[in-house]
Amino acid sequence: MKKLSNGLPLGVDPVSRFLTLKVGLLVLLATLSLAVGMVMSSVAESLQRSLSGTLTVQVPAGLEQQSATESIIEILRATPNIRDVREIPDREINEALEPWLGAQAPILDLPLPALVDVAIESGQTVDIQVLTKKLSAVAPGTVVEEHSMWLGRLMDITNTVETVSMSVMLLVLISVVITVVFSTRTWMAVNREAVEVLHLIGAHDSYIAHQFQKHTFWLWSVGAAGGFALGTSFVLLIQFYIGRLSDSFLLDLTLGDIQWAALCLLPATAIIIVIATVGFTVKSVMRSFM
Repeated sequence: MKKLSNGLPLGVDPVSRFLTLKVGLLVLLATLSLAVGMVMSSVAESLQRSLSGTLTVQVPAGLEQQSATESIIEILRATPNIRDVREIPDREINEALEPWLGAQAPILDLPLPALVDVAIESGQTVDIQVLTKKLSAVAPGTVVEEHSMWLGRLMDITNTVETVSMSVMLLVLISVVITVVFSTRTWMAVNREAVEVLHLIGAHDSYIAHQFQKHTFWLWSVGAAGGFALGTSFVLLIQFYIGRLSDSFLLDLTLGDIQWAALCLLPATAIIIVIATVGFTVKSVMRSFM
């Protein structure tokens, strides 16, 4: 049997428990969607910042690889619109290969190409075909890889994932509002007699709305806290395993301090939306009672 609370029988019944569980699932989904969206945004910014305006020159393995690499570096430094040229050390190449080949990568003596990192002046371009022909004349088989050719595709993928994640979060918030409206209307329909009695003895609409808001606040707070805790646990677990792989050239897929702060605002924002929606719904239904 429900207990009267401030004149309204708003006890915790099976329907309320189901609503709390539903709230937890919605907040869990919103937390994961927001986290994925923010990570994809960071990845896109990192890619744009680190790979735009850069080239990688691959000098094929061979007996004359070292001398060919030195000659290619000289040509690159003399090429207009090129700002910086750096040969990537073997140590960095071995570290990049370690996740796949293991710690024995340096002793396998694989015929790896020499890699040269090239930075282009901001706002300038280099004719890749002409440059490739010039370098191939020094070391046949030399490959010039322009990052912007596949950076655009990768940016499209990250932007698509970010848009989908944010859209899912928006749909979740809309679902929250719809759920609140229907649950509040249901509670008021079930407790209509008690509401009308309170109204007849002088209770204002704002007082009745406050009782529903207080009842809803506790139910949604429990659900939101549980869903957010579970969601952040998933994020931390994934971030922990990804962090163990991000020491090489892999992208940093972890959340920063500002992103964590934004993520922590999610349950509070959801509760504020819920409380505002409950107050508006109760006052709207009260006008229909009169």
